[in-house]
Amino acid sequence: MIAAQRLNENPQMIVFGIVSNGAIWQFGKLKADTFTRNITLYSIQELDKFFAAVNYIFQQCEVQLDEKIACQILN
Repeated sequence: MIAAQRLNENPQMIVFGIVSNGAIWQFGKLKADTFTRNITLYSIQELDKFFAAVNYIFQQCEVQLDEKIACQILN
C-alpha cells in the first residue's frame, strides 16, 4: 500500500488494501501516514457480507477517481 501511495505521488489519496490467507479476508486503507484496518474478518462462508465489503471498496475507489477527474477538468 505504501508503494502504491508513492507511485500515485498523492499521499492524500486513499489507498485501499485487501488481503487473504485463502480462508479469511481483511480490508484496510492508507491515507497519508494513517493506516486503518477493518477489525471485521470476512470469509466466503458469508458471501453477502464479503461481497458487500468488496463492493464498498470499489465504490470508494470510484468516488476518488471521479473527484480527481473533476479537479483535473476544472484546472
